[in-house]
Amino acid sequence: MSFASYSFVFAFLPIVLLTYYSLSRIRNPYPQRIFLAAASLFFYGYFNWKYLFLLLGSITANYLLARGSLLSKAQRQRRLFFCLSLLANLGLLGYFKYCDFFLETLGHVLHTQFVLRGILLPLGISFFTFQQISFQLRIFRAQESSVRFPDYLLFVSFFPQLVAGPIVHYEELMPQFLREDTRRPNAQNLAAGLYTFLLGLSKKLLIADALSTWVDNGFAASSLQCVPAWIVMTAYAFQIYFDFSGYSDMALGLGKMFNMDLPVNFYMPYRAESVRDFWKRWHITLGRTLAELVYFPLGGNRKGKARKCLNLFLTFLASGIWHGASWTFVVWGAAHGAARVFEEIAGSVLQKIPLKLRKAGTFLLTAGAFTLFRAESFADAAKVYRGMVHFGSPGLSQVPALIRDGVIGLPAAVCLPLALAVLAACFALILFARPVPDRLRQFSPGKGRAVLAAALLVGCTLCMSRAAVFIYFNF
Repeated sequence: MSFASYSFVFAFLPIVLLTYYSLSRIRNPYPQRIFLAAASLFFYGYFNWKYLFLLLGSITANYLLARGSLLSKAQRQRRLFFCLSLLANLGLLGYFKYCDFFLETLGHVLHTQFVLRGILLPLGISFFTFQQISFQLRIFRAQESSVRFPDYLLFVSFFPQLVAGPIVHYEELMPQFLREDTRRPNAQNLAAGLYTFLLGLSKKLLIADALSTWVDNGFAASSLQCVPAWIVMTAYAFQIYFDFSGYSDMALGLGKMFNMDLPVNFYMPYRAESVRDFWKRWHITLGRTLAELVYFPLGGNRKGKARKCLNLFLTFLASGIWHGASWTFVVWGAAHGAARVFEEIAGSVLQKIPLKLRKAGTFLLTAGAFTLFRAESFADAAKVYRGMVHFGSPGLSQVPALIRDGVIGLPAAVCLPLALAVLAACFALILFARPVPDRLRQFSPGKGRAVLAAALLVGCTLCMSRAAVFIYFNF
């Protein structure tokens, strides 16, 4: 079930909210939490009920390993349980996400052809696997002292963050569920959460999904000339921005409706002045998790500058591999790693560049690299990059076919001005709009917000039947 669907907005969400808060009348809090966990499992199983057993098996195995570690007295035993959990989680992720990729790559190396298994990637497996590895690490470090299975089940399966983040720590979420005041409906939180959810939903349906048509048309073209190539590159950079930003806002809003404050996972990354700053704003909880699981275990910055640069590069390489089982993702991660190492080496020189130029350069670098993110092959990416530097052939005649959506026919003369106007409007929103996490934190009800929320709901309802899959659902 997608957040951007009629079944979620008009059936699942209101029914779950009503039932959840109705159960708050029972003094024992566990029926309420168990219901929310069951509803979250239904939400996950709605996509493909077969993978519900995979999720439950992963949760059960991790809980038993965590209990074994908690009951162990010796550090050696705790290390054994942590290693077993690491092998189990990475083995599960490796099989479902990377098995075919490994077989295909090995076939190229050995000049043979293996039969690919055609494994369907379970939704959200990268997120709930990393969340549980992070939890196991905290158990190993004795940062968690006890956990009950119903609480752990809810921690992993809580539907606002289950399939695309944020990657939450146990102590960030469960203590909120344990508070008595969060069990009952709060009108302020419900209003703030609904308003935030609608802002995110509108980003997804009204902006990201509209741009997805341009991007799909561009990558489907046999060749791209200069202007269309730049439009495609910029349109995808904005599409993934508003798609992931929209999901992150919806997750925050849904959490708030249940009186939960989820960690901010997205905070205006195209305003960043460096790649380092970008990753403090884009997928914030993934960066935090990779630092815990990769960067610091490799030594972090404790073994000299050269080793720090290597650790940074390897961490970004791991980020690329985490995002997808394709060499395009590996190169994307390596490109960010190389840029981050360059910043580390030339930091004092880069700081002398005017701030606006640093921001512009960071945007061009990160937006341009996202073309690899979207491309199904290096040839697809090369088609866009080659067109972008083909300055002698503007290719204005390609623009009408690029922005054609199959519904509304537009005169060729207005297509280029329309495309530039839409991209300029997106850029203005990115640069000047108030960040949604700040809006949520400082929310106060008012007639203006109520009217805006109603208008957004109507607009989103009209577009919901054409909703595209969230980009990060693929990871």
